[in-house]
Amino acid sequence: MRHVFTALLVLSCLTELMAAATLIGGPDGLAAAGRGGQWSMHYGFAALAIASLSIWAWPQRQVLAAVTLALGVLATFHIGLAISLAAAGDQQAGLVIHSVLAVLAVLLLTQRGKIVSTT
Repeated sequence: MRHVFTALLVLSCLTELMAAATLIGGPDGLAAAGRGGQWSMHYGFAALAIASLSIWAWPQRQVLAAVTLALGVLATFHIGLAISLAAAGDQQAGLVIHSVLAVLAVLLLTQRGKIVSTT
């Protein structure tokens, strides 16, 4: 389970860093500031915050409370985004990625004791 948790942290971080860079730097990102179209920029910074969760949790990945918090936040984020993408119906790749990450986060949340066990 530790390796799956590590994979979830890495995949979530990379996915959200890529999303942040695309959304902040895209045509509706910083360039749209002041014109009312900067929702993309705002979501980009939210994606950056979620990516940072993996970085902040990394040194604490053997502490049950930190693992529980990280998995709870990641599960909530990826489930919510999967629902949003499913409702929009126009970004199938994002839907698949966030659905897989949501399933992993929920699975790991139910098995979090195995992530931090010393055996």
